[in-house]
Amino acid sequence: MHKHPISTNINTPAGQHIPRLRIPECILDGKYEWRGKGFCGSHIEAQFKKYKYPEDGYPEIQMYYRYGGSFFGTMNETNRYVKAYRTDRLPFVVNQSIWFEGEAKFADIILPACTNFERWDIGEFASCSGYIPDSYIQVNHRVISMQKKCIEPLGESKPDYDICAMMADKLGFRMPYTEGGKTDLDWVKQMFEASDLPNVISWDDFFEKGYYVVPLSENYKPTPGLRWFAEDRLKDTPDWGPHPETQEVFGKGLQTTSGLIEFESSSLKRFDPNDEERPVIPKYIPSWEGHHTTELYKKYPLQLITPHPKFSFHTFGDSKGCWTNEVKDHRVLIDDYYYWIIRINSKDAEDRGIKHHELVKAFNDRGEVILAAQVTERVPPGTVHSYEASAEYDPVGKPGESADRAGCINLVTPGRYITKKSCGQAPNSCLVEIEKY
Repeated sequence: MHKHPISTNINTPAGQHIPRLRIPECILDGKYEWRGKGFCGSHIEAQFKKYKYPEDGYPEIQMYYRYGGSFFGTMNETNRYVKAYRTDRLPFVVNQSIWFEGEAKFADIILPACTNFERWDIGEFASCSGYIPDSYIQVNHRVISMQKKCIEPLGESKPDYDICAMMADKLGFRMPYTEGGKTDLDWVKQMFEASDLPNVISWDDFFEKGYYVVPLSENYKPTPGLRWFAEDRLKDTPDWGPHPETQEVFGKGLQTTSGLIEFESSSLKRFDPNDEERPVIPKYIPSWEGHHTTELYKKYPLQLITPHPKFSFHTFGDSKGCWTNEVKDHRVLIDDYYYWIIRINSKDAEDRGIKHHELVKAFNDRGEVILAAQVTERVPPGTVHSYEASAEYDPVGKPGESADRAGCINLVTPGRYITKKSCGQAPNSCLVEIEKY
């Protein structure tokens, strides 16, 4: 094995990293260049930095270690990922999987992880801190949860921590990694003791109760967001920003490089003021794939939009015998198979001889997906709607070259970035045709 790991973590401060939307190109082509960290950079200017794969002194990918929801369902033009898994340029694949997600079947080794009901953990309900700093949503108070293990792991599955500890043991550093053999419950207690919780509740009481609601401070006053900015004083609320490198006075000003509300982007103006795809003042720019792209539109006359799913979360809570399969607007049972739904206007359906809950094929030059039609007036003529993030991938023929019947609608969405100089996805600039299957 080469000594340098390659991370797809977009916040990696140094070394080799890859935007997850460009993993296939890096594997299949062996090289790639781009600007920006990939999703959220460490600071505003990070999006303008040039990167390349492989970085100087780093090898090409020798092992792909995959854990989490399926990229087939959540990235764009995802037949690229299927082809990347099947190429000889990718020597070895490990998948650490709970539900045998769509990509697990492409792995050389599958490490079965257990669910959160089969392990110990501690966390903060509805908190995305670190990923979305200072984000506490769906609740009026911060709530610290003791995530108790309900049952022992089923089958040969294990907690993520135990899997990593076993690998550390094989590599000869289990004791340093586990700090002397700590279990996941030992780590939970250590996290508890390292927090402010012992000042307000004992471990035994917290363990028995299972949660702690963090009260508001005695001198708490509701403060309208950005009041500090309106009154030209230092930030005194926990909302994100501003970035230190943009501030003349620490803690004063917005996240923009000027610290002010900007109608003309000062960072874009300094970096590339003549970028036609990302002008310094926002304006309407016709899409590269839409009703005005005449030749393509004649071939694929339906605009496909693919928002986040309503009943599952990314690929979590979909399929695998989950009860959400029975939600009538999530999947439809046809001939003993639960099909993903695509919504189509009644006029478009009539023109194609499609009836409600009939199987259809949505396709373009990028791929094909078999779906259940939901004929509705809730989408306008010329537009079709299908949620992204199917947890399954089930091709009817050769993977990467045949239609998928599990609902991976992102097989047909475009894999290009919003602009050539940024790493943003652009799934809704997508044209398809639909026909009865």
